[in-house]
Amino acid sequence: MPAEDLTPNEEGQDLRTPLPKEWDLQALKSMPVTLYSGKVSPPSCKLRFLLKYYEVPFTLVDGKKKDSTYQKVPVLDLGDRQINDSFIIVKNLAAILQGRPYSPEELEIEREVTFGLMVAGEQRSSGSCKELCACGGLIGGGLGCFLRSVSCVLCCVAPGIVGKGKQLKSIQAYGEMLRSHLGSNQFLGGGDKPSVLDVSVFGVLQPFAKISAAWFDDLLGPMDDPLNKWYDRMENATSHIDIFKA
Repeated sequence: MPAEDLTPNEEGQDLRTPLPKEWDLQALKSMPVTLYSGKVSPPSCKLRFLLKYYEVPFTLVDGKKKDSTYQKVPVLDLGDRQINDSFIIVKNLAAILQGRPYSPEELEIEREVTFGLMVAGEQRSSGSCKELCACGGLIGGGLGCFLRSVSCVLCCVAPGIVGKGKQLKSIQAYGEMLRSHLGSNQFLGGGDKPSVLDVSVFGVLQPFAKISAAWFDDLLGPMDDPLNKWYDRMENATSHIDIFKA
């Protein structure tokens, strides 16, 4: 048999060798796990939220993995395996965390949220001086101070840079997509408790919620909207998790 290719994946590329089939949640909790993350990076927030929700012990490193050719965040090390790209990470973790892989429909929602809603949200928030200032306050330190000082200039140019070349839908359209998938269910996974998809989507939204993004209402709708009620259920189910606490 040929040797397994454990070379880390590139962005948008699946693992060359799948994770071992015998890996389950207990196995994951017993191995060294390291997450290279950005404090307000939505895909990084998604992974911190997933690991905390499923109570997987992990070492958090603020910033890029220095000895890796892949110089983006997040990066997840599971034992001797390095996985890049939050979409690929969640796709491969789903079966381990919840005991079943994503369905094709769930995988498509994950894809649309990662490469669509998340970017559209960043584009909207990057055009708000107030939200950029709040983001700087959340980051803290010298970098946060710098972001706050240039926010009123940055908000004039950033929306034209964020998501450039991407065919993004409106925030309302992404809300309709989630609402349609949710249907009459309590959670996006269809069960009576949050699934990986629920936690992933909710995790992506956390940095935007923290800075009081003005577009949230466009996504969730009024208080009696099914998607808004889903968000409330997720807040209640995850009230013990704070991914921004040191």
